[in-house]
Amino acid sequence: MILVTYLPFYRLHEVASYFVKNVELVRPERAVAFIDNVFNEGQREVARGVLPKGVEYVFGNWGSRDDTWIAMLEWLRSSGVEGDALFVDSDNVLTGDFPEIHRLLLKAAEENELRAYGVLDLECWEGGAAHFLRRSELSDVVGVFFYRVYDPRFFFKGGNPFFWGPKQAVYLGRLPDEGLVEGLASALSRVTPYLRNLLSDESLLGVMAWLSGVDRVPWTVASRHLHHGSGRAGDELSVARAHAQFAEGLWRAFRKREFLAYSLKYKAVVLREAVKALF
Repeated sequence: MILVTYLPFYRLHEVASYFVKNVELVRPERAVAFIDNVFNEGQREVARGVLPKGVEYVFGNWGSRDDTWIAMLEWLRSSGVEGDALFVDSDNVLTGDFPEIHRLLLKAAEENELRAYGVLDLECWEGGAAHFLRRSELSDVVGVFFYRVYDPRFFFKGGNPFFWGPKQAVYLGRLPDEGLVEGLASALSRVTPYLRNLLSDESLLGVMAWLSGVDRVPWTVASRHLHHGSGRAGDELSVARAHAQFAEGLWRAFRKREFLAYSLKYKAVVLREAVKALF
């Protein structure tokens, strides 16, 4: 297995604080950290001076979580990796029983084309996890749920019809097709750069799964989330603009009627929020 994390430059400390613990637990063949917002050799020198050994580092200036996901998927394929990749959010530490949970989730994931699964953190579970449970159903594997990555009911109410579900960790037993990733990159390029971080990576991954023929992604609770506390929520108008632009890009790239409906939904939200801002 290859173990991957991704983080912006200002959160470098999370590699030593959290990721190395996941490396020690999982014992992967390779461990790689993708560091975003790096555009100067001086930054690379600073990073090399504080980052722990035993991890490979890929530096870039991708600018958003979604652009970083595209870069990670392209890098893995160019490196000859076809799958068996576990991506862990940089502020998460997998639970000690994760090796056994991995085997359970793989069993539940046998039916999907990517052999993919997701992981929820204990903190969210203890808080009720209502956001995830409302689109989930129990699997035949004890303690494992299935999350519907595409749910047309959300065209008519709050929430995105395309959503991966829990993703404190994401496992891909097989990488998505190269052409699919190129299409996602093209769609993402149509989103205004400063809006891209308002587009959740769960949305990108949900679209990726659905286009790969995956309807449901298995998940269970298997990490601790050490919140970094640096995030800021966007206003509804800006978030809706990001989704509308992404959906338009998906329609142009894939010509699926579901993406046309996705676009129309968020264009309506943009109009609603713009009218509200006037009064």
